[in-house]
Amino acid sequence: MNFKKATIGLFFAIIVLMSLATFLFPKKSFSQLENRNLVGTPKLTIGTFIDKSFMKNAESFMADHIVFRGEFASAQTRIQMLTGKREINGVFISENMLLENINKPSAAVTKLNIDAINKFAKKYNGRIDTQMMLVPTALEFYRVKAPPMAKLFDQTAYIKSVYDNLETVTTTDAYSPLASSTDDYIFYRTDHHWTSYGSYVGYSALAKSLGFKPATIDMFNIEHASHNFLGTLYSKVLYGEDLADNIDLYHYAQGDVITDVIKYTDKNTQTYPSIFFRENILAKDKYTVFLGENNPVVKIKTSITNGKKIIVFKDSYAHSLMQFLPLHYEEILLVDLRYLHKPLEEYAKVTDYQQALFLYNVSGFGKDSSVKQVSLF
Repeated sequence: MNFKKATIGLFFAIIVLMSLATFLFPKKSFSQLENRNLVGTPKLTIGTFIDKSFMKNAESFMADHIVFRGEFASAQTRIQMLTGKREINGVFISENMLLENINKPSAAVTKLNIDAINKFAKKYNGRIDTQMMLVPTALEFYRVKAPPMAKLFDQTAYIKSVYDNLETVTTTDAYSPLASSTDDYIFYRTDHHWTSYGSYVGYSALAKSLGFKPATIDMFNIEHASHNFLGTLYSKVLYGEDLADNIDLYHYAQGDVITDVIKYTDKNTQTYPSIFFRENILAKDKYTVFLGENNPVVKIKTSITNGKKIIVFKDSYAHSLMQFLPLHYEEILLVDLRYLHKPLEEYAKVTDYQQALFLYNVSGFGKDSSVKQVSLF
């Protein structure tokens, strides 16, 4: 009986001590391990007390800042796996790869996006050649690695549906060349992006549609910049340290053609000499070595003198593609509509560009309602 009381007392003492430590220890606003912002300290007011939001926020605060949180989360994943569970936080855990489970995209958002792209293409028809490439995510190519009973969304059917509803837009098949390269390293094992080689395959697929001859792979010197990248999917499950990825940087053997990388934000403009932000190799999200953090508008200028300019409406899949595309253009304007809070004309004129490319991965395009903004340009 005394042993029972002592055990219960010890249990409550640990809870109290952990709670005190959680409130007393310095707080972080961002979790490098999970690659996300953490909940701030809840504010107690009469209003937050009455509507019960204080308690809800306090629970979220404790969950985000409790001491040894990372260790607990990692242990929880392993315990769930011992019970046979192989999907955790929307991530399929296989023996040699983490795969993001792709939910069926919103039909409403998809229709809005298609209508907006069609409106853009019709408005500039004859002046701007409008193109689109929708890229399937890793799950579409490695479905066999998902749990046997998992319900998987058919990404190729979705892409066909989108393409079939586009008008005066040239489309590029990304699935076929990537499917032919599945034995190669085309997607990261712990992150949702394609690798540098995967983006090279995508670049080669775009060549015919965009009207250039792609540089062959032997025209690049490949730098293995990191061997310990643990990406966004790892951050969701805190499992798979042994699957750490490589970050490869492709350098054009005849010399870099990029002269300026101009990043525009709501507050300022900064110019850099390269798309490679090498300091980010030491950061948690090493994929940001390509162009750094997300920006609404980035302009890439090159030493190419062929008069060709292209505007790319995109998600982050386009970032690693910039190792290759600048070889064929005097100027590339990258527009991430998710972060665009000012009129685009404050940064550039759409009519300065002869080509427009919509480049998205399937998961992002099906839920990114910001694409509808292009109907206003």
